[in-house]
Amino acid sequence: MKIGFLGSGNMARVLGGAWSLAGHQITFGSRDAAKSREVAKGIGNGASGGTNDEVAESCEVIVSSIRAVPSSFLTSTSALTGKVIIDLNNRDFPREYKPEEFLNSLAEATQKDVPSAKIVKALNNQAMEVFNSDAVALKEAGIQAFIAGDDDRAKQIVTELLSDIGLKAIDFGLLSNAWLLELQADILRTYMFATGNFLATPGFIEAPRAEPRFGERRKGTY
Repeated sequence: MKIGFLGSGNMARVLGGAWSLAGHQITFGSRDAAKSREVAKGIGNGASGGTNDEVAESCEVIVSSIRAVPSSFLTSTSALTGKVIIDLNNRDFPREYKPEEFLNSLAEATQKDVPSAKIVKALNNQAMEVFNSDAVALKEAGIQAFIAGDDDRAKQIVTELLSDIGLKAIDFGLLSNAWLLELQADILRTYMFATGNFLATPGFIEAPRAEPRFGERRKGTY
């Protein structure tokens, strides 16, 4: 699959490298095409670089690693029509918490900016250091990635791409839930900076399935 990155920073580099090893065709984008080509050269495996506009035009799945809506840096968003866009961005690291901002996710802002695209929130809760491990090691460790989106087919595509790099996708429901994943990232990043441990990842560990020994869950309760 042709996977393109809007932006060629840390997360783009490690994820592009991981997907290239899984056999996908990778293109990095940047405002400065020379920068993205240099990143592609370092990755190898047939990766290429160009402008963000070229990525939007030529790739099947787009990974947005720029902390802004596409219309603010693309000449036109028309090339994104019908495409799957993985939004992995978080807010600027919070120094002063403003609860009224929590409900406004970057993923939903991107969906409003490009209503014809299929936005999936994913990969915003893993630091780049996680992908120093290969797909086999991550899969054996049971590393999970939460995803949220409104289009089931788009989420299936993202689930398969995550599996290619060793992550188990956990469906977090509709894109309206993306604010929770971005808030979770704030909690994880606070922990990471406090401890220096950038390998912490979120995850749901499932208990063994069994018959309800003490009765079924009552409706309307959590």
